[in-house]
Amino acid sequence: MLTNLENSKIAIIGLGYVGLPLAAAFAEKYKTVGYDINPTRVDQLQKGHDRTLEVTDQELQKVLVKTSVELDEKGNGLLVTDAILPISTANIYIVTVPTPTDKHNRPVLTPMIKASEMIAKVLKKEMW
Repeated sequence: MLTNLENSKIAIIGLGYVGLPLAAAFAEKYKTVGYDINPTRVDQLQKGHDRTLEVTDQELQKVLVKTSVELDEKGNGLLVTDAILPISTANIYIVTVPTPTDKHNRPVLTPMIKASEMIAKVLKKEMW
């Protein structure tokens, strides 16, 4: 059970209609890294614009930081990236990737499996 989030870094994997608003909300109080596999999406978000309008440009720009160093110095904010390295220092991971369905309406779990595999690459034994 987490009792002290003050020194935590949160990684949100997937910056869609669930992940981006969640990342922006956490970033108001905590160090937050938002990760997405789509470089075009990441580039737009880094420029302070969400084309899907899940968060306003003002809300996004208020929490955005440009570098991991700035995030650590400020103590809160949102670093948006498509690189794995910035999420490697997180100690809380929240996966918000899509779960589409196939033609038989069964969930396609490939995005969840890929996200889990990526997180597994950066987890450290001492975290547990």
